[in-house]
Amino acid sequence: MKNGNLTNFFPQNSTFQHCDFVDFREMRKKNFFSSKKEFVVSKNPIEWFEYLKTKNCKKLRLFYQTVKEDDHKMAGFVGGGGNWFIETIFKNQSDLWISRWNHDKNLTEKPWQVTYGKAYENRPIINQQLDLTQTRNKLKSSLEKITEFAFKETTENWGNIFKKAKNTLESENPESDFYHNDLICWNNYGLQNRQLLMSASKAFVFGGMGSWNDMWFEKEETNENYNKLSSELYDAMMKSIICAINNDKME
Repeated sequence: MKNGNLTNFFPQNSTFQHCDFVDFREMRKKNFFSSKKEFVVSKNPIEWFEYLKTKNCKKLRLFYQTVKEDDHKMAGFVGGGGNWFIETIFKNQSDLWISRWNHDKNLTEKPWQVTYGKAYENRPIINQQLDLTQTRNKLKSSLEKITEFAFKETTENWGNIFKKAKNTLESENPESDFYHNDLICWNNYGLQNRQLLMSASKAFVFGGMGSWNDMWFEKEETNENYNKLSSELYDAMMKSIICAINNDKME
């Protein structure tokens, strides 16, 4: 951010590299007698930020909503793995925006068409906050247990992935080997927040076919332990992301 303007964000940021478009929509009535229809209020994230400025938005926060106990099993599906919202916070209320991803098979380089819709408006402010120390300890404990399990019951590759994520919690430069190294403005976050975010991100092994959550073990006891540890890690990861990004003490 320079002089109130974002630089090198859209569409340059690596998170948009496979997106055909990212727009923002609201449900509105064209007139008093008509039913509500979807209207594009911003054609891209930059326009959306300007739109929020006109509405006197104070700040943005993440909000995560658990849908099912086994959210980790559905993380590989579009719309699965729980709900992520962007909370737009105003003086006395908040709106919640949620994404909808559509995959266009006719587009090869940029197949994803992304729409953020205003799901809720004029709601009480949430500003989800979690204790940094407790959240770090929970993630570390989850990673230690699943690392041990992975080395014992799966492959060295899986064990090394979790080990690397755990070591990131102590790294002086946690974002150095992360693919999306432009994910956030690193200078705006303290070291512990960056360690937490990167550790959770590097541990994100939940997806579709061939991912960590696409396994099954013959022994019932092993399978139960695998599901228990996976669920605990997924929960710890989601809370770590919220904690790292939303921490008001950084302001």
